[in-house]
Amino acid sequence: MGNTQSNLPTYYNADPTNESYEHSLSSYVDLASEAIGARVVRASNEHFGAAANLIKAEDPAASATKRKSPEESADAWVTRRHNPEIDWAVIQLGAAGTIAGFNIDTRGLDGEQASQVSVQGCLAPEDSVVDENGNIDGAQWEELLPVVDIASNARHLLALWNTTESAFNFVRLTLHPDGGISRLRIMGTVMAKADVEGEIDLASVVSGARVIQASNDKLGAKDNLILPNRASAESPSTLGWKTSRSHLSDHSDWAIIKLGEPGFLTRIELDTGLYDGDQPVAAALQACYTEAANPEKDPQCFWYQIVPRTELNGSEVHSIDVTLNDVPFSHIKLTIHPDGGVSRLRAYGQRVKEIEEEAAREEAEAAAEAALAAEVGLDADTPATTSDADDTATVGVAEGISMRARGKDTVEVVITKSVAEVKSDEKASVPANSPKRGASKKNAPAAAVSTPPRKKGRSKKHVNASEANASNDDEHFSSREGELIQSLTSPVQPKKRGHAKVRPGDDTDEGSVNTVDSQPKRSRRKASKARH
Repeated sequence: MGNTQSNLPTYYNADPTNESYEHSLSSYVDLASEAIGARVVRASNEHFGAAANLIKAEDPAASATKRKSPEESADAWVTRRHNPEIDWAVIQLGAAGTIAGFNIDTRGLDGEQASQVSVQGCLAPEDSVVDENGNIDGAQWEELLPVVDIASNARHLLALWNTTESAFNFVRLTLHPDGGISRLRIMGTVMAKADVEGEIDLASVVSGARVIQASNDKLGAKDNLILPNRASAESPSTLGWKTSRSHLSDHSDWAIIKLGEPGFLTRIELDTGLYDGDQPVAAALQACYTEAANPEKDPQCFWYQIVPRTELNGSEVHSIDVTLNDVPFSHIKLTIHPDGGVSRLRAYGQRVKEIEEEAAREEAEAAAEAALAAEVGLDADTPATTSDADDTATVGVAEGISMRARGKDTVEVVITKSVAEVKSDEKASVPANSPKRGASKKNAPAAAVSTPPRKKGRSKKHVNASEANASNDDEHFSSREGELIQSLTSPVQPKKRGHAKVRPGDDTDEGSVNTVDSQPKRSRRKASKARH
């Protein structure tokens, strides 16, 4: 939703002193950083400085417009003078997300800065084209920040009173009328893609993860830990998380990461790339489950050790198996001994939400199979009839057929016995409480026929030729039904059910200990019980 619903201010200055290290926007992600894949799509003018400078991860130079030669560009986006209208630049964000505020940086611009700016946003296909007027076909630009005055050589941390409810993946920065801006930070929360399946990096910023807190990041920002791709020497400011030196043998530093979504972890990667000699001596990892954004504020939160203290080498990716299929986690805590730098942290696993949805689908399929099988099993001696109105047929020798649900609209008919075999079995043994031939379906037991659940993609065994021929000899089947039965397959073996899931902190035989050295007890619970 927009931020112009009343005459009240829609933003406030999050750092009036222009010197604060921590402020109300510190916990958000810069969606417009090239470090997470943002790019400048088009700009109206770049005469003195490229618009691509807006999204650099590095802070601007002390004098962004000081050039050694006229041909050298400024370390900022700077346009021509005397523009009769406006200048604009359209940026595609590295990930779609809700927006909490802006950091409009004019450091290094003293006299060359724009006098006023505004920001608009929209949600459009990733391959959208920006026209010569700064518009995207079919997209409606929404005002995120009204026209505001800006000063030279300063950071303008403007936080929205209300974070946007809608997600955006394109923003347009407008200069009124022209001038320069060194950097533009769009602070917000990543909206993870819902269509991603299987094992993903739950600790990646593009999956919605955030670094909540760190003991020290004087020499390398804590947010670098969860950036996509490996560190590059071409971008020194995004090399990794690096702490101050400590000469105490028992010292340690730590960082807490909130996963994009709660999940079941399978593998941890600690990357010390480009930190050869600067890497920690060792590292350990703990994990917990809590609904609080910061586990430190949840007294009931239990930290479980998932990776014991492990020695680290420089410039190497350390891959560690932590398969815990029945224990979901929402946060992880990296502890390094005694200090040093880690480039990237990866926490691979599967989302709790995805597993619960998969379990629900399997249960629905199993219920549909049981219902169809029971229905067919009770039509034992019903004469074969065909209705022209709905183009369906009722088979009169259902004893030799079972039906299996395949999705919503498809039914798999499988020949399990020949007609002769069925009649022979009938005479040999008929349960005393079995329904009479031709009995109503409403009075029949639900478990007349039991079929095992089936997982999509499992291989099938074809029925043998004698069974297929027996079905073709029966005159009760129409040509359409005969063709259908010949192409069908036999039932498959029961599949393994999905992993059961529990929450850390659930009661177990030995209880839980609120310490990093404890191991989670894996009591089994249904997937539907796992919390999001």
